[in-house]
Amino acid sequence: LRQTTLWSIGAIALSALLFAALEKNPHTLNFGKLLVGLAFVFQNSYAHLLYTQQWSFITSIMTPAEGALWFPGISGLSSLFTAISGSSVGLLVHKLGLAGLTACTVGTLVLTLICGERAYRTAYTHGFDPAAEMQRIKAEKAKKQKKLQKTTKKEPSSKPKKGEAAAELAPQKQEEETIITKARALFQRVPTLGALFFEVLSFQALSTILNVCMVTKLKEAIVDDMDRASWTGKFYAIINGVSGTFQFVLLPLLMKHIEPRLAWRLMPFLPLLCTIYTSFFQGSDPSLMILAFAFFAAKTMDYSVRGVANELVYTPLDFESRYLGKEIIGVLANRFGKSGMSLFLSMLSYGLGPAGFGVRQLTQLSTLVSGAWLGCCWYLSELVPKREQASATVEKRQQEMKKHQRQKKGT
Repeated sequence: LRQTTLWSIGAIALSALLFAALEKNPHTLNFGKLLVGLAFVFQNSYAHLLYTQQWSFITSIMTPAEGALWFPGISGLSSLFTAISGSSVGLLVHKLGLAGLTACTVGTLVLTLICGERAYRTAYTHGFDPAAEMQRIKAEKAKKQKKLQKTTKKEPSSKPKKGEAAAELAPQKQEEETIITKARALFQRVPTLGALFFEVLSFQALSTILNVCMVTKLKEAIVDDMDRASWTGKFYAIINGVSGTFQFVLLPLLMKHIEPRLAWRLMPFLPLLCTIYTSFFQGSDPSLMILAFAFFAAKTMDYSVRGVANELVYTPLDFESRYLGKEIIGVLANRFGKSGMSLFLSMLSYGLGPAGFGVRQLTQLSTLVSGAWLGCCWYLSELVPKREQASATVEKRQQEMKKHQRQKKGT
């Protein structure tokens, strides 16, 4: 986390300096646009990576019962500060310029670094540092490897057998593994991660379709760009407001009394009912309000219930699953679900034309993908342990971490 944050601070600080230099030279407009695009791509990638690593730490130090209590509030505060930051961008960019706004981003990342260091120091002091688990696993692997080398040691003159030669090449092969190979091996070992991968993939595909449906209809219903932007801003403000209400008020109460697996099973039904209604009961020209409500239902579930339930899945898993697994799912499933579906819709629109592939066809496709999301959620719910089982697993892991940390201090 420290290294990722430092890389982000360095890259954004360099961008701020370049923006400041370019603002003084009006003849570098094209290069400035390119730099803004590169900075946006970098920010989008590293912001998600930072977010993933921070949540990995949080899920590592809390039990499922603690997570059900604290995760909604943490998500709610994140949504609140995101809304405040987003609403402040227009004011800040007029007063400080692009370079000043980017410098503000550096300031927030420095604050993130300080808070992250404090969190890890507190975890180490009180014996629940997640790094202790990683060190314990590495020590156990090294001990087993050393024991295996002693038992399989041969004379120097003896010719290595085929299996021994393969074993010698194993570390080199492991270094050359791609993220796809690592993901396949991890998902085979932990089926819950594989199920979560397809849940994320199907939901992001559904969200993309519903977004395209709403935006397409919005362009037809509201022609003026300013009015359309105003409508969109109010729409997302309502989503954030309702999601915040769920996160701060309802979710902490609900998650205490219902199992996470039940939450996974109930989540998809409202978006599914909305897509069925728009597909079969609205004719060939669904109204904007119905399409907007379908997207609203999906995003509200995503920002509130789904976000908390997602983090609770990781809580009882091992170190590699919580960190590497989360990063793989964040990079592959999230990105591929959005970009893959966007590419697919573009190909359909190009091949069939506006007359052959319009809002009506999009709503029908959304029903199909919504059903797929329901199936993925239901399968995932079968693999998610009950709260008592998950709590027992986490407590056992924390005891082992404390024991390893005491042994390390003793030596």
